[in-house]
Amino acid sequence: MRSALLQPRTAARLFATLLCLGLALTAQAGKQERMVESSLLISGHITISADGKVLSHRLDDAETLPEGIAALTAHLASKWTFEPAPLGDAKASRSRMRLLYVARRQDDGKVALELRSANFGADLPKEARVRLARKSTQIQYPRALQQNNVSGTVYLKIRVGRDGKVMNIDASHVNLRTIGGENKMALWRNLLSSASVKAVSSWTFQPPTTGPDVDAPHWTGIMPVSFNAYAELDPQPGKWESYIPGPRKVIPWADSQGLTADQTDALTPNEFHSPGNSRRLTSPLMGG
Repeated sequence: MRSALLQPRTAARLFATLLCLGLALTAQAGKQERMVESSLLISGHITISADGKVLSHRLDDAETLPEGIAALTAHLASKWTFEPAPLGDAKASRSRMRLLYVARRQDDGKVALELRSANFGADLPKEARVRLARKSTQIQYPRALQQNNVSGTVYLKIRVGRDGKVMNIDASHVNLRTIGGENKMALWRNLLSSASVKAVSSWTFQPPTTGPDVDAPHWTGIMPVSFNAYAELDPQPGKWESYIPGPRKVIPWADSQGLTADQTDALTPNEFHSPGNSRRLTSPLMGG
């Protein structure tokens, strides 16, 4: 995937700022700084014609986004194409759009910016979506990690049955917002993912009561779970967040359901997201 290189002065200011956003640096930060990425999650709506062309798009709070992001998004969106609508459906569709920009410093000191992930879900009413109904068990923040300000986001892949109970669950990956040694970070990821899986596996979800997926035999989706030792630094749409990306796990029962890597990170935390009604992008995110 191609990356956009920022001007040196802009890049220097950007990366210096990114490293300060929600990232707890340890004594090993100097050696591991090259692992740090910073992401910007933005949202909006996009209107797609029946033959897959972008008719228009709108970003939420576009005037408050970092300089250049709205213009870059407009440029990229003008080149996107999507899979055609089902045969016989000549109407344009309006989809909810979530985009994840990622910036990282290269070996030559320049900052590369790319549109890493995107999700184009149907703008459905809540009755047509899988929603959380009851938490049987609260997710427990591992005490040792909370006391040491270790933060991160666990990306859970979940299959929900028609009775609302969890059929399958596993952690796809864990992005940390705290730097440590490789062994320490592996332990932190394991503790956070285990705490998430243990609690959410007992939760009950509300299946859709209307909409295109109402008769599905089960529903597969993604739920990002955020652990944040600093509540005021909880990831927010339109704000940069720095983290150490975690290795992705192959989950056959989930990966066969359209939950591709280019969708998983462009999602708001602590909500169940299903790809069932997403429009599939057929062109590269960063252009041809």
